[in-house]
Amino acid sequence: MHERVLGIDVGGTTVKWVVLDALTTTVLVRGAVPTAADPHAVAADLAALVVRAEYLADDVAGGDARIGAIGVGVPGHVDRRTGVVRFLPNVPGGWPGFPLAGTLRAATGRPVTVLNDARAFCQAEWRLGAARGHDDVLFLTLGTGVGGGVVSGGRLLTGPDDRLGEIGHLVYDRRGPACGCGHRGCLETFASATAIARAAGRATAEDAFLAPGDLDARMAVATAGRAIGETVASLCAVLPAGLLVVGGGVAAGLPRLRPYIEIALAERRDFIGVVDVVAAGLGPDAGAVGAALAALDVRDSTTTDGGGRELDQASA
Repeated sequence: MHERVLGIDVGGTTVKWVVLDALTTTVLVRGAVPTAADPHAVAADLAALVVRAEYLADDVAGGDARIGAIGVGVPGHVDRRTGVVRFLPNVPGGWPGFPLAGTLRAATGRPVTVLNDARAFCQAEWRLGAARGHDDVLFLTLGTGVGGGVVSGGRLLTGPDDRLGEIGHLVYDRRGPACGCGHRGCLETFASATAIARAAGRATAEDAFLAPGDLDARMAVATAGRAIGETVASLCAVLPAGLLVVGGGVAAGLPRLRPYIEIALAERRDFIGVVDVVAAGLGPDAGAVGAALAALDVRDSTTTDGGGRELDQASA
């Protein structure tokens, strides 16, 4: 019987999770729970989730295979070596300095890998989804915030604290709204679900996408699409990419956003070449699947337990 791995995607309001078959990478079971109000409560919920997910996977797939590793994607900066959260602007509570990997490992006895949620999304879409087979790709996740990632030369770029790829915090218009990162006018303040809803005067971004006849909604969507297109075009001048993969909750509105994105990209086509814009292929599972894949990647290598101690994860 194949070992299983749990992938978790911690969002500002919802925690999504999947259990993968470690050999086939097939999703056996999936679910979601509300995000708790502080890091200790979140960690406690995740520890309880391990038991529940194990039981549900056994019920659906049969057998009594153990979850052998856990991957957690979070919407901020983390120390990949220790699993300590550095910066988490869109999740409630005091997260900076919280040892998420160590806390969860102590509670579950399983090896834990923590990474940025957007990079988890990139892992999943590049290896199993819309970007499979491509060597140069830009990724955007549009939700409560805007995340991103870069595959260049067939390699997913990460960098210190898993920060490389923070496309949402590139400044699009410094006269724009204040951003959770401490600056003004980041792409996130124009293209996130929160930004689109606010600009449209609607409760949600989905409401804006469903109101094409409303001038404010139409302008909010056009502004978001234009901001995405111009930002990606500038990135492609430095990191040539022939594909842009768009995921996250706002990606359901991609048919409305795409024309404005493509117009902005076309204006730079002579310099950056053709960039195809596609929707993510794995839907809302992508972040959790990517976190599970990251856990599988380090399962048989030496890493740390979130407290700085090295572990041989093959025997942990």
